[in-house]
Amino acid sequence: SKKAKKIYQAEGYDKKKFTYIPNGYDISILKSDKIKRKNFRNKIKIKKKIILIGNVARYDPKKDHANLLKALSLLKLKNNNFLCILVGTNVNKNNIELNSLIKKLNLSNNIKLLGQNNDISEIMNGIDIYVQSSSYGEGFPNVVAEAMSCGTPCIVTDVGDASYIVDKIGWVVPPNDETRLFRVIESIANQIGTNKWNKRSNDARLRIIQNFNIKKMI
Repeated sequence: SKKAKKIYQAEGYDKKKFTYIPNGYDISILKSDKIKRKNFRNKIKIKKKIILIGNVARYDPKKDHANLLKALSLLKLKNNNFLCILVGTNVNKNNIELNSLIKKLNLSNNIKLLGQNNDISEIMNGIDIYVQSSSYGEGFPNVVAEAMSCGTPCIVTDVGDASYIVDKIGWVVPPNDETRLFRVIESIANQIGTNKWNKRSNDARLRIIQNFNIKKMI
């Protein structure tokens, strides 16, 4: 990642020996798909007019699920109608710590824990907004690029190369700041489905095609 390159150079590694190669993605697999979108939303039994937010990350302090959940609790206090799906290893009903926090924040009816899922394309097509809420430890977060490949706009914390991936097409907030994250989610919620939103979705995919295509990586 660009961020890692800066960190290691600051530690004294020889700048001349660095070559930056961003991750690349198979855009023939990761793409917009209306059938996958419909299938996923049918699986989780979501109402048509509700906002669907997604996060894909293993349960780990650096992924900061708490930051996202606190932001969503603020969103709920403002009477916003939404559902958030959390996907990843140990993100399930057996995770006592996670479930306790969801209950404490009064989000039991707004959160679905789906555990590990290998069909990332279906998930990214199914959701309206992808949120990367990490607090530290990211390099080049694949899930952000995967979401954008499927035409799903992203909100990310400024950790690792997330801000570089989304560029001006997505939204960047500081880590560990649930209030800023909440405000961005709330401010863009009413854009979903508009022509402006559709253009942003197309631009998100185009950025991955132009900058992070697997052919370019090779």
